[in-house]
Amino acid sequence: MDSWILKQLRAKVLSDLNEYIPNGFFEQKLDEFELSDHFKGHKYLSNEIKWGYLAIKLGKELHTTPPLGCTAQQVSASDLLMNLGLLASAEANFSSTKQLSDNAILKGLPDGNSGNVSRQLQTEHIPTFKANVQGALEQYLHYLSYEEMRPYLSLLPESKQKELELMGRNENKVITNTINIKGSNTGCIQAGENNKNTNPKSQSGILTWILSVVGAVISGVVVYYLTSGA
Repeated sequence: MDSWILKQLRAKVLSDLNEYIPNGFFEQKLDEFELSDHFKGHKYLSNEIKWGYLAIKLGKELHTTPPLGCTAQQVSASDLLMNLGLLASAEANFSSTKQLSDNAILKGLPDGNSGNVSRQLQTEHIPTFKANVQGALEQYLHYLSYEEMRPYLSLLPESKQKELELMGRNENKVITNTINIKGSNTGCIQAGENNKNTNPKSQSGILTWILSVVGAVISGVVVYYLTSGA
C-alpha cells in the first residue's frame, strides 16, 4: 500500500472526526512508546507506534459508542481510523523488531524473541491489518463523492476500484449498509511463539497488543546490550 496515500487518508479521516478529537490528543507524550536511539529511524518508529495506539483507542471509542449527532460517515471513519492505527503500529513494530533480530544475529547474541515477533508481524498480522484497512476503506468510500474518493481508490484491489468508480459516477448512488467481512477487526498480537488472532473487542486486546510487542522489543534490547557489553 502506498505510504503517501495512506498518510493523506489519515489526514482525511482525522478531518472528518475533528470535532471529536480532544485538544492535543495526538501530540501527547507517551514514554512507553519511545524506542532507544540505537534503532535506525527511532523517532519516526516511536511516533508511528504512538500514533497507531492513539488512533486505535480513539477509533474504537467512537465506533463502539458514537457520540450524539455523529453521522454515518463519521462512524465509518472511526472504524477506518482504528484499522489504520493497527497497521501503522504493526509496521513500525516490525521494523524495530527486525532491526533488533538482525543485529543480534550478526553478533551471535540472543534477540529476546524479537525474531519470532517480527516474523509473525510480517507473515500474519500486517497482511491481516492491510486487508482490514481495505475493507474499512471500501465501506468509508461509499459516503464520499466521486472526486473525494478518487485519491484513495488505488489502495483497493482493482475489481473494487472499478465498482466504486461506477458507483461514484452514478448520480443516484445508493449507500450500502452491507458489512464487508474484511472490514471487521481481527488480530491481537502478543509477544510469544504461539500467538493467535482474537477479536480485539474482547478483553481490550485491541489496545494491549501494541504494548505487548513493544515489551518484546524492550526486553530484546535489554538482553542484547547486557550480553554484548555495549
